[in-house]
Amino acid sequence: MSSKVALQLNAVIGLASAVAASAMMTLVLTRPEAMASAVAQREYGAVAMAVARQVADWLTVLFRYL
Repeated sequence: MSSKVALQLNAVIGLASAVAASAMMTLVLTRPEAMASAVAQREYGAVAMAVARQVADWLTVLFRYL
């Protein structure tokens, strides 16, 4: 693996983690009770689906704007 490919992979992983973190923070700020109860009951699948839905909503708005 060349250094260029490694740097590009690192950039993609960094961008994906930043998007996931911002989606999680948005959900914690907008729906704190739902997120807290899902984590307390160890329903991590519901948390992952909520994050994925939030990112999909952002992409829908972005593509509609473009």
